[in-house]
Amino acid sequence: MGVSMARRGAGLVLAAAAIAGAGAMTAAPAGAAPMAAQPGQLTVNGGGDDGMTGWIQAQPVNWVRYGSTSNYPAPNLVNSAGQVTGTFPGGISLFAGSGGYNSGHRMWQMVDTTPSAASIDAGAATANVSALLGGYLTDNDKVEINYKFLDVDGTEISSITLPPVTPAERGNATGFVRRQQSAPVPAGTRQIGVEANFSPGTDLNDTDAVVDNILLFLDAPLGNLQVTTSSDASGAVSDGQVVNYTTTFTNTGGQPVAVDQALVLSGLLDDADLVSGPTSSDAALTVSPNGGNYGVAGTVAPGQSVTVTYAVAVKPFASQGDHNLVAAVTDPAAAPAQAPASCTGIAVCAEVPTADSAAVPMVNPAVAGGAAAVVLAGGGVFWAVRRRATAS
Repeated sequence: MGVSMARRGAGLVLAAAAIAGAGAMTAAPAGAAPMAAQPGQLTVNGGGDDGMTGWIQAQPVNWVRYGSTSNYPAPNLVNSAGQVTGTFPGGISLFAGSGGYNSGHRMWQMVDTTPSAASIDAGAATANVSALLGGYLTDNDKVEINYKFLDVDGTEISSITLPPVTPAERGNATGFVRRQQSAPVPAGTRQIGVEANFSPGTDLNDTDAVVDNILLFLDAPLGNLQVTTSSDASGAVSDGQVVNYTTTFTNTGGQPVAVDQALVLSGLLDDADLVSGPTSSDAALTVSPNGGNYGVAGTVAPGQSVTVTYAVAVKPFASQGDHNLVAAVTDPAAAPAQAPASCTGIAVCAEVPTADSAAVPMVNPAVAGGAAAVVLAGGGVFWAVRRRATAS
């Protein structure tokens, strides 16, 4: 079998590739995506269509059906000129403040973010929040929505506030205005408290402020797995030499990434014997024999790097296969059926040639007074012979 001279160099090839969550070789992803651990909208009953399900009340909050009274709007969006600019899917109901002079009305719920902790603690998570806030004609009753980021003990780390909509923003019309914000989720967040606070306006009468579709989404950049493999050989290796290999799996993205890769060692073990490993540096990845190869599986968290190490001892030259140590990492489905002779066509691969350290030719004793020197260069032999002059 041939040796790829372009890749041999000093005996070390360091290769890297980006591998998406599914394991296919690809370029690194750009932008954010919904949090895989907690996809979709996270508040419970954010539109009130299930009454007060999911909400805790400090002071009563009304659950009002659309069309039940003229004091409350239809599911219409209005602008500062009082014009209806569109509608929204409001379902069957909305939330509204309740009666009582100088009384504040509050409802809240807690959203558990523990499933997204890896992305949050890596500083990769973003909270996207929104709500439709509104009111009645010129009444300046208010409702604001607070999203509080809390640690495991319930201590507030930071918050986002969607401020009240004023009558001027509604053009003194009865209707809704959309509020929305995005902010990083601080490291250590394990719950997000979602809170609606209603307060009466200057008339201190019933609170006619209204809210619908209180929403919370989490996103983060997709996981992006970088894989490299290398050996500590600095040139051609000889019989009995121990060569150490390191394969590194690093997630440079914002969400955990699943790993399902194959260590293809068949092109290595035809020329060397495994003396240790493969061993994972972290329980996040496990290594198990899989036919003539080794499977590497698990999940790497955002910002995490896990190494798999192993070592081989080079066989005697005469017992070797193709005299080229080839160690590769591939998708299991793409693992070559035969031992690869070189790294050609393999994205993540390291190859090291071997040298025949035992190939020292015998000097012909018939060469009287002759001197010989042998220089090993890779697998080749260079002879330098000098004859002694004789008298005639």
